[in-house]
Amino acid sequence: MQNTNLHHHLRRLAPRDFRHLRKFVRSPYFNQRDDVTRLFDHFDKVLNGKKGGSVKKQEVWKAVFPKQPFNDKTLHYTSSFLLKTIKQYLAQSELEQDGLQQQLHLCRALQKRGFEKPFEKEMAAAETLLKKQARRNTRFHYDRYLLEREKAAHTMHQRRSGEMNLQTVHDELTTFFIAETLRQGCTILSHQTMSKQVYDLKLLDEVLALVGQGGYGEVPAVMVYFHAFMALSGAGEEGHFLKLKNWIEGISGQFPQHELRDIYLLAINFCIKKLNAGEKQYIREAFDLYQHGLENKALLENGMLSSYTYKNITRLGMNLGETEWVGRFLEDFKKHLPPRERDNSWRYNLAFFHFQQADYGQAMRLLRFVEFKDVLNNLDARRMLLRSYFELKEFTALDSLLDSFQTYIRRQKDAGYHRQNYLNLVRFIKKLMKADARGKAALIKLKSEIMQTEHVAEKEWLLEKCSP
Repeated sequence: MQNTNLHHHLRRLAPRDFRHLRKFVRSPYFNQRDDVTRLFDHFDKVLNGKKGGSVKKQEVWKAVFPKQPFNDKTLHYTSSFLLKTIKQYLAQSELEQDGLQQQLHLCRALQKRGFEKPFEKEMAAAETLLKKQARRNTRFHYDRYLLEREKAAHTMHQRRSGEMNLQTVHDELTTFFIAETLRQGCTILSHQTMSKQVYDLKLLDEVLALVGQGGYGEVPAVMVYFHAFMALSGAGEEGHFLKLKNWIEGISGQFPQHELRDIYLLAINFCIKKLNAGEKQYIREAFDLYQHGLENKALLENGMLSSYTYKNITRLGMNLGETEWVGRFLEDFKKHLPPRERDNSWRYNLAFFHFQQADYGQAMRLLRFVEFKDVLNNLDARRMLLRSYFELKEFTALDSLLDSFQTYIRRQKDAGYHRQNYLNLVRFIKKLMKADARGKAALIKLKSEIMQTEHVAEKEWLLEKCSP
C-alpha cells in the first residue's frame, strides 16, 4: 500500500497531527468503524518508528482483519473510509485555527434555527474578535464583509425597518476586491518574468485608476500592493518603491508571516530588476530589505530559509564588503536551511565567502564536497574552482577541470545564455594559459578578442589577467 493515496497522506502528516488523529478516529461522531481505527493504528505504528509492521497489503490485512481471509475490495473500502476521516480532520483542524470563521459559522447556524438573542450575543462576540485582530491584510476586509453580510441577512430575515448596514457590506466587499486584484496583479507580474504565459487582467486598469484617485491611503492591504504593482510595472517606479519600503517598515504585525514574506520578495524583485539594468545602488537596497526581513523573521517559512535566499544574501553582502556580517550570517542561519540541502548549501556559500576574499585554498577544499542538481549552482561552483586553480597555478588540475567542465556545459541544452557564457569562459582560459607563456603581444591580442566577444562569464577577470 506504499503508493496509495492513503499512504501518501499519512506519511506527510506531522507528529502533532498523529497525536490529534489518534483521538479523532476514535470519536463516534466522525468514525464508528472499528476496522478504520485498527487500520489507522497499524499505519501509526509503521510510520512513527515503532517496531514491527509493514505497509504491504497482506501484512496490513492481518493487522486489521486477523481472523478473515484476504479480501482486496474490503481493504480498499476500509482505506477509503480512513482517508475520508483524515480529510475531515484536516478540514476541522484548519477551521479550529480560525476563531472568527468558527464564530461566523455559529452565527449562521443560530440564525437558521431562529435563535435571535443568542445570535445577537454571538455576533457581538464576532465583532469584538475581529476588532481585536492586528491583521489588516486582504483577508481582514473579506472577514469584515462576511460579518456585515450576516448582520444584514439577519436584519432582513427579521423584516426590521430603518437603517441597514448595506453600504458597509458593499464597501468591505469593494475594498477586498481592490486589494486582492492588486495582490494577484503583483503575483502575475512576478510570474511573467519567468514565463511566457499571457494573462487577461480584467478591471485592473479601473482598480489602479480608482486607487490613484485617493480614498484608500490608509488601507494597508490596498496601498502595499498598489505601490508594489506600480513599481514592478515601471509606472513611476522609484517613487512607488520608496513608498512600498515605508509601508513594509510598519506592517509586520498587520500581515501574516507568509504574506509578509511575499511582500518583501516583491520589493526585492524590484531591486533585482534594477540591478539587472545596471543600477548598482540597488545592491544596498536589496541587502537592507533582506536584513530587515531576517530580523523580523518574515523571510522564514516554517522556520526555514530557502537556499536561494541564503545565497542571494551572501552574494549581496560580499559585494558590499559586509564581510564580518556575512560570516556571522552563514553560521547563524545554517540551522535554518532545509535539512536535505543544508550542508551542501552551507559549503557552497562558505566557499564563495572565502573565494571573494582570495582565500582560494579554503574555497577549493569546500567546493570539492559540493554537489548540485541545480545546473546554475553547479556552473557557478565550477567557475570558482577554475579561477582558484588558475590563481594558485595548479595548471594540471585546471587542465583536467577545463575538459570535464566543457563536456558538462555542452550537455546542458536548457541552460540558455549561461551555456554560451561558460563555454566562452573555458575557451578563453585555455587561450590565456597559452598566451601567458608566449608573452605580452599574445596577451594583448587575446584581450582584444575577449573585449569583442559579447557573452563571456568572468569577463572582467579575464581582461585583468590579460594585462601584462
